[in-house]
Amino acid sequence: MSKNELLSNAIDASFRRFSQSEQYRLPYIFNSRTVDSWPGDWVGRTLLAFNHLYELTGKEIPAMHEIVENIDAHINENGHLGAPFDGTLAKETLITGHLWYVRGFLRYAKNFKSEKAMEIARKTVENLYLPLLPMFEAYPLERYQKNDGGIAGKSYDTVNGWELSTDVGCGFMCLDALVDYYEATEDLRVLQLIRRLIEIFDGIDFVACGFQTHCTLSTLRAILRFYELTDEKYYFEMAKAKFEIYLRCGMTLTYENFNWFGKEKSWTEPCAVVDSLMLAKNFYRHTKENKYRILARRIWFNGLQFCQRPDGGCGSNSCVTKENPILSVKSLQNSFCCNMRYTEGLLEVYKDEALFALNENEEETVDVYGRHFMGDRMLVLWNGKKVPLFSCRNFETYDEIKDLQLTVLY
Repeated sequence: MSKNELLSNAIDASFRRFSQSEQYRLPYIFNSRTVDSWPGDWVGRTLLAFNHLYELTGKEIPAMHEIVENIDAHINENGHLGAPFDGTLAKETLITGHLWYVRGFLRYAKNFKSEKAMEIARKTVENLYLPLLPMFEAYPLERYQKNDGGIAGKSYDTVNGWELSTDVGCGFMCLDALVDYYEATEDLRVLQLIRRLIEIFDGIDFVACGFQTHCTLSTLRAILRFYELTDEKYYFEMAKAKFEIYLRCGMTLTYENFNWFGKEKSWTEPCAVVDSLMLAKNFYRHTKENKYRILARRIWFNGLQFCQRPDGGCGSNSCVTKENPILSVKSLQNSFCCNMRYTEGLLEVYKDEALFALNENEEETVDVYGRHFMGDRMLVLWNGKKVPLFSCRNFETYDEIKDLQLTVLY
C-alpha cells in the first residue's frame, strides 16, 4: 500500500466502494440497465477497475473472477455483448462500450494468466473491430452540434451507416483497446487498423466539431502508447500537439475538463481528468519538461481530489472559468463510468508516487491566470476562509457535499 496518506485514503475508499456494492457484482452487472444502452461498457470498466485495485492492493475482489467464469451465458456468438456487428450499421455505443470490455479482459488475462479472458478479447477484436475500417472511412462529421445528451450519453441519430452517440467522437476511443491488444499480440492486421484510424483522426478538427474531451483524450493516450510501441516520432508529436489544444480549449481552471469542446457551461467528467493526468505524467516522462510535471501534480491535487465522493465513488463538477469562479458538485456520483475509471488514475499516481508527494514548507504563489496556490494545491474560499482545495471524500455524507460551493481565488 502507498505511504502517501492522500493516495492511500483514496485507494482505500475506492476499494471499499467496489468490494461492498451490489452494483459491481453478479447478477446486477449483467442486467439490462448495464448492458443494453452501452453494451460491454459497465462489465468492461468494472473488470478493469477490479484489476487496477488488485494491482494497487494485492487483494482480489471475488466478483472479478465471477465475471470471467460466467461471461459465456451473456455473450453472442462473436464473443461480445449486444447484437453482432452486421457490417452495415456501426453503433458508437457498441464500439465504445467494448473498448473497456477488451481492455478489462486483456488486463485479467495478463494478471491471472487466463486463456479464456484472452480468447474473449480476441474474438471481440476479430468480429467487432477488424471489420469496422470501411465504416470509419465514412465517419460523419456534420452532425456534431445537434444534441448534447446527458452525463451518461446516448444514441440519437443515424448518418452514413453510423448510429451516433451524443458522446461526440467516441468511435475513435476504440484505439485505446486496439493498442492494448496489439501490444499483447503483435497482430499485423490490428497494426494496420490502428495506423489508419489514427490517420483519419489526425485529419479532424475536434474543437470545431465539438468532440467530447474524454473521447479526445482517451484517443490521444492510445496514440502516445502507440508511439511507445513503434518509436515513430510522428505519433508522439501528433499526440503532444493535440494535447496542447486540449489544455487551451478543453481544461477548466481547476484542472478538470469541459465535457465537450466549446461548451463551457456543461460539466466535468472524472474519466477525462484521469486521461489528462496520464497524458501529462507520460509527456513529462518523455520530455522532462517541468511544465508537464507541474501539470500532472495540479491535476491530481485539484482536479481529481474534488471528484472523489464520501463513499469512494466519483462524480461530475461545475466547469470553473473566469466568468464562473464557483466550484460545485454537478452529479453526486457517476456509478456507471467514473467510479471505475478513477482506479486507473490511482494506479497511475501509485506508479510514480514520489512525483505526487506533498512538498514541505509550501509557499503561496499566483500564476499567470491569477490563481492562488499553496505549492500545487489551489486556494479557494470556503465558509469565508482561504483553504487549499480538498477532496469531497473529506465529508461523511452526500448531504454535506450536494450544496457545497467553493470560490476559486483570482
